[in-house]
Amino acid sequence: MAAPPVAGLGEMTEPGTTSDGGILPGDSGIGDSRLPQASQWGVFATVIWGAVIIALSAGLQLATLFAAAKWYRAGPLETDLWELLGATGSDGYFASLAFLVSAVVSCAAIAGIVKLKRGSVLREYLGIKPVSLRTMLTWIGLLAVLVTFEGFIMGALDQSFTDDFGSAIYATANPAWMLWLAVTVVVPLFEETFFRGFLFAGLASSVMRPIGAVVVTAGLWAAIHMQYDAVGMALIFCLGLLLGAARTATGSLLVPVALHALENGLAMLRTAALQ
Repeated sequence: MAAPPVAGLGEMTEPGTTSDGGILPGDSGIGDSRLPQASQWGVFATVIWGAVIIALSAGLQLATLFAAAKWYRAGPLETDLWELLGATGSDGYFASLAFLVSAVVSCAAIAGIVKLKRGSVLREYLGIKPVSLRTMLTWIGLLAVLVTFEGFIMGALDQSFTDDFGSAIYATANPAWMLWLAVTVVVPLFEETFFRGFLFAGLASSVMRPIGAVVVTAGLWAAIHMQYDAVGMALIFCLGLLLGAARTATGSLLVPVALHALENGLAMLRTAALQ
């Protein structure tokens, strides 16, 4: 959950890294942020910009639902506004629309904020770099292990694999492909770009180092999933640790994006099977 080595070295690799730019297992380089120096926002600016991005994302979702409530719901809007927003937010179509609008605009905002930093390179800053098929499959295998572990935990605690909110929006999603697109592609892309991309870069270069950045971003990511109970949020935190570990070890944002998309796809399949 570390960025790639400085570009321009051709086929050379830095000591303690693999050819993918990740860190060799057991190497002390895990404490190295692997980010270009003097070309990224510091930790304080990262926190401030991060708060702006979260506010923008939440504001866009509310604005989209507000517009949907005003356009779609009959009756005076001034009456029971929050009830109208709640009803619209649990509608699969409007929830999908809110997810899509918020994620796309927020991703563009992150790119713009990165470019505001003089000397920054977007691909290096966020860790947008390819990895080998073997590396990707290794992390997919680790995700499978975690999903299996989650299944044992949920079964032992007699917990449902789906939440009421997810079931509600899936049942009312029309067209269904729009919800699939939002949940399995666009939302993972935004959340990983923000948490394991932008936030990770700023925190990993501070006294937190990459390990601290992994834990903090996993905690913040779990905290925004307020639709789940304590057990669900704890499992999301564990998933966040895996995503952050993938970002650190490979130096690539593409790996956590892929893992996040796969996890969300599995969740959608479980929800569809239980409808």
